[in-house]
Amino acid sequence: MTASSSRETITRRTLLRRGLMAGTALVALTAVPGMIAQPAAAAEPSETEKALNAFFEDCWNEDLARDPQQRTVLGLPGPHDKWTIPDDAHLLESFHLAEQRLKTLKGFKVAELSPGAQVSARLFENELQQTISQYPWRNHSYVISQLTGPHTDIASFLITYHAVGSAQDAEDYVARLVGIAPLMDAYITRIGKQADMGVLPPAFAFKSILEAARNVITGKPFTNGAMESSPLLADFTEKVTALKLADAEQARLIAAAEKALTGQVQASFQKLISTVSALETKATTSNGVWALPDGERFYRSQVQLMTTLPLDPAAVHVQGLKEVAALQDEMRAIMAKVGFKGELRAFFDYLRTDKRFFDPATPEGRATLLKRATDIIDRMRSDLDRFFLTKPKAPIVVKAVEPFREKATASAFYEPASPDGSRPGVFYTNLYDMSVNPIPMLESLAYHEGIPGHHMQIAIAQEMANLPTFRRFIWNSAYGEGWALYAERFPKEYGYYQDPYSDAGRIASELFRAARLVLDTGIHLKRWTREQAIAYMNDNTANPEHDNITEIERYFVWPGQALAYKIGMNKILELREVAKAKLGTKFDIRAFHDTVLTSGSVNLPVLEALVQDWVKRTAA
Repeated sequence: MTASSSRETITRRTLLRRGLMAGTALVALTAVPGMIAQPAAAAEPSETEKALNAFFEDCWNEDLARDPQQRTVLGLPGPHDKWTIPDDAHLLESFHLAEQRLKTLKGFKVAELSPGAQVSARLFENELQQTISQYPWRNHSYVISQLTGPHTDIASFLITYHAVGSAQDAEDYVARLVGIAPLMDAYITRIGKQADMGVLPPAFAFKSILEAARNVITGKPFTNGAMESSPLLADFTEKVTALKLADAEQARLIAAAEKALTGQVQASFQKLISTVSALETKATTSNGVWALPDGERFYRSQVQLMTTLPLDPAAVHVQGLKEVAALQDEMRAIMAKVGFKGELRAFFDYLRTDKRFFDPATPEGRATLLKRATDIIDRMRSDLDRFFLTKPKAPIVVKAVEPFREKATASAFYEPASPDGSRPGVFYTNLYDMSVNPIPMLESLAYHEGIPGHHMQIAIAQEMANLPTFRRFIWNSAYGEGWALYAERFPKEYGYYQDPYSDAGRIASELFRAARLVLDTGIHLKRWTREQAIAYMNDNTANPEHDNITEIERYFVWPGQALAYKIGMNKILELREVAKAKLGTKFDIRAFHDTVLTSGSVNLPVLEALVQDWVKRTAA
């Protein structure tokens, strides 16, 4: 749906309105006790429920009509020739639609709905409430940063999602190249509006933004005498060549793409570069969002948005300090196991720097790393029957991050499969700097991004035909990232992580998620500087310093999101342990995982209700 250095997906384009679906306070349509999503063979729904489901589908189709890029992401039939323009008019229309839909939703009588439909109503209401509550903050979330924005998202969308299975698909691709001009204008307008409000990305972000933007328009056909094609021309040429069209038709399409690239695309990116370069002179500081207008209240809204819980950031900071200390004690046990002599920080340095823990920065070394990751995922896939009743049908592949964006993006992340499985899920690993890819971290990373983590959770949700369509594609960060972090941890209980250094990698992975509780709140609540935050990460985690810098810079521009991982995992573990205590010998890890995974991406209060209901039914 997770970075860096963080080893998770960082882009907000991955799923439907990702980042606005995470969950705030639940009001109005409170569900009755005992709600649980119903299996496909449920009783005939009431007329009220049929009408509710029809309402959901109407809203879904209306949203798709307003969001042509989402149609492409989901692999739905075309046309695929337009962009979703994120201008003020689109945001205002979304706000008004949410208000209207909320009124309609409240007209359905809860008592006439099945428990599963009550869950759907509660989740849909939550989406609407979020759109409404986040609208006032629309200009506080950075339109552009080193993580996301037109400088990377435009090209990566076309490369990752715009499939070319026919000549018409290629024509649509060219139309989208031409259409980059109004899309970029909308971005630049909002960037300027934010700047006028005093909302600028931290100073450190500008170098990466400009470098990524220039990379898009470097190479053929932009650079005379260039030996290599630019990223978009290379992508388009590869996709069109695979169609095996007549030579004249292929040449015509490629010429049309080159014309659009040297015309609208180049002019648009040059305009973006000029705009960002001018703003760079104004961005002289690197502060957390506390420095934005009404920044403290904005931060609290983002904490609740990302965790789906009404948490006090100060309490989260204290919790983080405690969890960091506990995980460091676990790491000391590994030190004793491997016979390491020295202090914890020395062991961290050993894991960060010893050559035995890294594949070489050569083509062969990079290929070895990709194979290692593939082998880990394949082994876990062969063992899934031990842990799961429901398994994903969609395939997953491991790929290197493309060169055009490898310097400006995370060290690892996941992109979902298309719902029909025609496009596999992709576990991307960034091989630009092999020093941030330690072998001991790879096992936990593969579980997080692939199986049984993001790929399993997202693919299962997309494949749940008994759920309303919106529930198959919504995204709650605390649930999705919490599951992925839980997916790193539970295999340890079943015999995985046999290599103690790989187990050290698992602990290190969870340790830096615990450190995020300290760092995110430190930056945005306690006003830590970039340097102060980097020093804390260097001193208290095993991550390489370069990795830590990327991580810290991510937290500055995406407030609250880093809290979702540990908060979500803790809730899943808490629910599992309560279920074990209440069920005793009746507890089945497969059934527990089924309960967690087969209702789509839910917020944490709904997840708790689902698990509690499963426990009651199982106990009976």
